[in-house]
Amino acid sequence: MFPTVSLVRTTLSAVLLCLGAAACTTRPFQPPPAAYTLWTQPGVSELGVRRAMVDCGFPDPANISPREMSTNDVAQAQLCMIEIGFRYQGRRILCTDSPELPACANVPRGRTFGTDPDFDPAVHSTRAALPPPYTFWKRANTDADGVKQAMRDCGFASVTQPGVDLMKADDVAAAELCMLDRHFTYTWPANALMCKSSPALPSCRGRKIDTQNCCAPPRAAGQR
Repeated sequence: MFPTVSLVRTTLSAVLLCLGAAACTTRPFQPPPAAYTLWTQPGVSELGVRRAMVDCGFPDPANISPREMSTNDVAQAQLCMIEIGFRYQGRRILCTDSPELPACANVPRGRTFGTDPDFDPAVHSTRAALPPPYTFWKRANTDADGVKQAMRDCGFASVTQPGVDLMKADDVAAAELCMLDRHFTYTWPANALMCKSSPALPSCRGRKIDTQNCCAPPRAAGQR
């Protein structure tokens, strides 16, 4: 369900929408169903589902947006719905494929809680490991500890876990721009920056990025 490592960072927002709202429908180019249609409980009306979703932390029961929720926020809200007796009608919840999320720490591995069957996590590997985010930045005469401190100063919630896992998309964009303003170089191609994949974010408006010098060169198709 996840793309190759070279594409993961450029599609995290799409992955969040797919996992959180549409459960990765098998038909391409189909609009995702409204998020509230993916939760059911006997005797609970549509209005009741919507209210439960809001109580569990979903800002909008119809649409899940990385602008409003981090990946971890979505995982936590999904677990809340399950804990209060709702059944998930998508294939599997986020914690199935992202057990490293803080919200998923106590979720049994291999449980899908959706329409997909449970599986043995020792047999099935579902996600390629990415290097820690502090390795994505470099600056002359700055060691790893210096990079980590700069990331914290710029607002990254973690230096070892991808920003969108723990942060809203606009917060990730602001933190990345802060690192560029501090003359750090991004070791991934420019199109992996949040402001390139989501230029309408508030932090990105009016900002021009020197794509020739900020980042690694573009990668050829299929290159990792």
